[in-house]
Amino acid sequence: MTSGPDSGKQMKIRKALERFEAYGWETPTYEIAEKTGLPPEKIVRLDTNTSPFKPEVALSDLARRLKDADVNQYPDTSYHALRLALAAYTGKDKDRFVVTNGADEGLDIITKVLLDPGDEVIIPTPTYPMYRIVSQIMGARIRAVPRRGDFGLDVDGMLAAVGKRTKVIFLCNPNNPTGNFSPEAEVERLARESGVAVAVDEAYFEYCGRSAIDVTDKLDNLIICRTLSKAFSLAGARLGYLVAKRETVDELNLVRPPNSLTVISLMLGQTALTRLGEMKRHVGATVKERMRLYEGMKSISGIEVFPSVTNFILFRVKNMDADRVHASLIRRGLVLRNLSAVDGVKGCLRTTVGTPEVNDRLLDEIDRATR
Repeated sequence: MTSGPDSGKQMKIRKALERFEAYGWETPTYEIAEKTGLPPEKIVRLDTNTSPFKPEVALSDLARRLKDADVNQYPDTSYHALRLALAAYTGKDKDRFVVTNGADEGLDIITKVLLDPGDEVIIPTPTYPMYRIVSQIMGARIRAVPRRGDFGLDVDGMLAAVGKRTKVIFLCNPNNPTGNFSPEAEVERLARESGVAVAVDEAYFEYCGRSAIDVTDKLDNLIICRTLSKAFSLAGARLGYLVAKRETVDELNLVRPPNSLTVISLMLGQTALTRLGEMKRHVGATVKERMRLYEGMKSISGIEVFPSVTNFILFRVKNMDADRVHASLIRRGLVLRNLSAVDGVKGCLRTTVGTPEVNDRLLDEIDRATR
């Protein structure tokens, strides 16, 4: 890249980014439609773990209030109203929250506060790649600790990996992409015995109902990261939050941007958090479908399916090239996440749990593609 009048001088990027592996952005639906020749409305995204249900209650409430929205003003930089709603939802004091633009901004804030260049981060793999990305952006080195064969945590291995430069341990619980949950006792042990910050991403908490949030009452090095993108059906609104002890929250707020959320997003979030019936109905429907989809997938001889407590299911393609199966499903309008090259889940694909109609179609197409 060039800059200024002297085209011979190239812009220099940071050394930490010279061999940086960026996040693999999802292919836009319009591009998939162009490649397959299918209308965009026939493309079903089962690769992003989002809810198939729209938050009709929150949207209806927003429509009534929209004319009074102060979009000409910046939002309250403390996000006070949303923190009150989060306090009522979680049972934690309003000063225990950092409101973020989705969970990813929460991860970014954690690394900006805790990491210096050359520090180390421990990550059990396979897992969500953003932990690596936000850490490497800050110049940290990654120490990956493989999960056990059943995808459980190797707690002893993770503790053994802690060194003098270790600053953060990242956990996804339940874990993406494997769909399993690690007991709260393991999380607490890591926080107590590691002596470093432990950040637990609970993006899929509502689908399993188990959390380490109460451990934050006792330990100031535990940070819970959550989102309204999944169970609350608000992926497009970009709402997330961190939960920690008050002293830890004060440190995290040192680098939090003052206005990364919009007035409209905040209104949606407040409604969703104070009218929980809709979310609970959607979660119940998804859990029911997850169980049905899992049983249906178990009957397909060409795949090995793994149990899940989330809104997605991981499966391994047997005796076939998973890339070819993935491409075949895309041609039929079903877009799954291709994990076939990822260590720990080689040969695997991951699907979001959809509506009953979509799941029936998915079962038929996986069976056909893996014969």
